[in-house]
Amino acid sequence: MLFKILLSGFFLLFFAIIINAIIQYFNIMNWYSFLMILKTKSWPSEIKFVDYFWLFIGYPLSLGIIIYLSSRIFF
Repeated sequence: MLFKILLSGFFLLFFAIIINAIIQYFNIMNWYSFLMILKTKSWPSEIKFVDYFWLFIGYPLSLGIIIYLSSRIFF
C-alpha cells in the first residue's frame, strides 16, 4: 500500500513538472509567480485573464485528472 502511494506521488510530481514547463513555455503564470505578485502588491497590472483561468480552473482540473488517473492505475 505504501509503495502504491509513493508511486502515485511520483506520478503526480512528474506530470506537475511537465505541466509547469508547458505553462512557462506559453508564458502563463504559475502559483509561485502569483503569490510573489500578491506579496509585492502589484496585483492588477501584471495578471492576464488566461493567468486567472489557468490558476483557478485549468491547474486544479489538470491536477485532478492526474490524481484520478493515478488512482485508476495504481489502486
